[in-house]
Amino acid sequence: MSSLTRFSLPLVLTLVAFSLGAAEAAPNENAPSVQAANPIPFGFTLGDAQQPTTSHVAKLGSDIAFPPGTFDGALGGLTSTVPITGKLNIPPTDGYFVAFRFMGTTGRVEIVPDGDATGTATVHTGKDKDCKATQTNICADTDVTAKVFIKLSNVKVDGKALEVGPDCRTAQPASVTIKALVPISLPAPPVKVTSTFSTPAFAGCTGHEDLSRLLTGLVSGPGNTFVSNLTLRCFSAGCKQA
Repeated sequence: MSSLTRFSLPLVLTLVAFSLGAAEAAPNENAPSVQAANPIPFGFTLGDAQQPTTSHVAKLGSDIAFPPGTFDGALGGLTSTVPITGKLNIPPTDGYFVAFRFMGTTGRVEIVPDGDATGTATVHTGKDKDCKATQTNICADTDVTAKVFIKLSNVKVDGKALEVGPDCRTAQPASVTIKALVPISLPAPPVKVTSTFSTPAFAGCTGHEDLSRLLTGLVSGPGNTFVSNLTLRCFSAGCKQA
């Protein structure tokens, strides 16, 4: 939504966290300008009972709900605008669609990351100021893009298997960009995130015949949405090392 990225945390980050807490207690003082020596690890859970990770397929008018996933990575510091990277892991799921408005279709849908998600985060402090929406002492405006292939398998039409082969997926990765204000201190409530993306054409969907063009016509196109609740699971020293 893969292995987790973990980074060690030196003692200097403890001092940074202490300084930020002091800045919150004394709002008239300037925020510290200390930059972390190493990337700071974090971990989010994607999806919960209130808002599962869901993708709406515009052409089919159908929603696909995924099991809870994870986004684990590293923040480049605690001041100003810093780089952010992470690994997305969303478990596969079985989806139900109605093709051509009358044909019940099921299939296994898998999100396959094309490398790490990358972007930037602008860090803010102040539970009653910039971070009021997240109800935390530290938060960040994030702009992160994950490139993912969409893979299909175990496709059935009216209960009959439709052979698509083992390598049926989008020919190019879809780009899913998340822009949201997220918490980076605990405890923190979940944050709802939404993104709109285009699904590329499919390729490699070959069983008895090549069905790539058929699936492209049914599924591919713009206007698809990705919706999920992001819940901060760990940050800084609270993230276990791999």
